[in-house]
Amino acid sequence: MRAYVAVADSGSFVGAAQRLSITPQLVSKYVRTLEDQLSAQLFIRSTRSVRLTETGAAYLGKCRQLLDDFEELTAAVRQDHRAPQGRLTIAAPTTYGEIHLADAIAEFALTYPRVEIDLRLSDRYVSLVDEGIDVAIRIGHLDDSSFVARKLSDAQLVYCATPHYLDRNGRPQRPEDLTQHSCVIDANFRAGDRWPFVVESQDVQITVSGRLRANSASAARRFALKNGGILLCPKYVVADDLEKGRLLPVLEQHWPQPLGVFAVYLENRHLSAKIRAFVDFMRQNLRQPNWQQNGD
Repeated sequence: MRAYVAVADSGSFVGAAQRLSITPQLVSKYVRTLEDQLSAQLFIRSTRSVRLTETGAAYLGKCRQLLDDFEELTAAVRQDHRAPQGRLTIAAPTTYGEIHLADAIAEFALTYPRVEIDLRLSDRYVSLVDEGIDVAIRIGHLDDSSFVARKLSDAQLVYCATPHYLDRNGRPQRPEDLTQHSCVIDANFRAGDRWPFVVESQDVQITVSGRLRANSASAARRFALKNGGILLCPKYVVADDLEKGRLLPVLEQHWPQPLGVFAVYLENRHLSAKIRAFVDFMRQNLRQPNWQQNGD
């Protein structure tokens, strides 16, 4: 199984052999033995390339998990559980991962050199079970109670626009004023064009509209910086713009409560040393920085 995973990762029997410090002939023998045991072809081989069959691709994720489980079991028996190891597959929203998570993960990798990181950034909702994800970083309300969720930090939602846009169109004084403004809409935001506010300690929503819409917080930020309108987004996306005055906050007294940032993982994986180490590390390193607070 290790030989099979190594071939899948490297794309060749020679590369797998180098990774495992054995001969290519032995790698080929191991893979053929596994295929014989499974009565299934895992790779399509040619003189120039090796690629997974459909069966091989489906088998890969579960195979990795079994190998990781075996390594952790072996480590526990050897009383080596304090040294997390194995592949850790992490899913996270694209912009949050790029801006706020990648550096922390790099530090985690330096701290735990026996853990191999596979970070997958996507704004779609990923399935931990179907896609072989160990930990998913999710922001906002959690619907599925079948997972273990640990809060890492908060993410404040802010409203902002360029000074030029506000000079030309006026600064909104109340949430309902946004119905008279062009709004930049991030389609990844669950509420879509129904934006949340706090008015007299009550949560309210205002339906907004605008000509600029994107399924990316980074793209929506670019629209706003080009005087496209008023933007709703997490503060970590525009923190530098707010600090340098490229964007100005509006309706600060009505900003909604911060969203929670959670690490989510399967309940039957809660004792995994690598997951436990990762979550604990992120809780320490993703504590709420000053720019996530309300106001300046």
